[in-house]
Amino acid sequence: MYTSNAYLNNTILDIKDKSKPLIVTSCGTYHLFTRPKLPTWRPRGRLDFQLLYIAAGKAHFHIDGQEQIVTAGHMVLYRPKEPQKYEYYAEDQTEAYWVHFTGSDVTNILNSYGLTKDKKVFYCGSDLEYKNHFRTMIQELQMCKDDYPEMLEMYLRQIFIMLKRYFIEDLKTDKVRIV
Repeated sequence: MYTSNAYLNNTILDIKDKSKPLIVTSCGTYHLFTRPKLPTWRPRGRLDFQLLYIAAGKAHFHIDGQEQIVTAGHMVLYRPKEPQKYEYYAEDQTEAYWVHFTGSDVTNILNSYGLTKDKKVFYCGSDLEYKNHFRTMIQELQMCKDDYPEMLEMYLRQIFIMLKRYFIEDLKTDKVRIV
């Protein structure tokens, strides 16, 4: 298994912080090769938001009491206090990226990018740029250079912008097919 992650203030504790509109608190990646299974089970969820990107393979998520097999090119968005249960299996060659974030205006920010409450699991495409933004966030949070919290917010917003553009383009494509 390959893993690389980073945590704000070097703490793995669940953080809820309303001091700024958007704050990245942790991010990382897992790539399973040999470890047979990597499960996550948070029955009460977390205090923050979590966005996961399945870059390769697949993952097994349990959402609203149903198991969903989520394949490469999909993202999963958990909101605060939503139960989180998912597994990665080595046989699936799962490569996943994740980011946890909080803030005073997260819900409005997400809505402005088309990430409304009904968006839990969604396709966004297998774009190398997503992986690059996640890797850059991980490195930024590991290095903690000057103004790194602002840089983390900017990288996360770039992911949100890419998602919004994908959603808009997908709507246009659907309308062309319907006509």
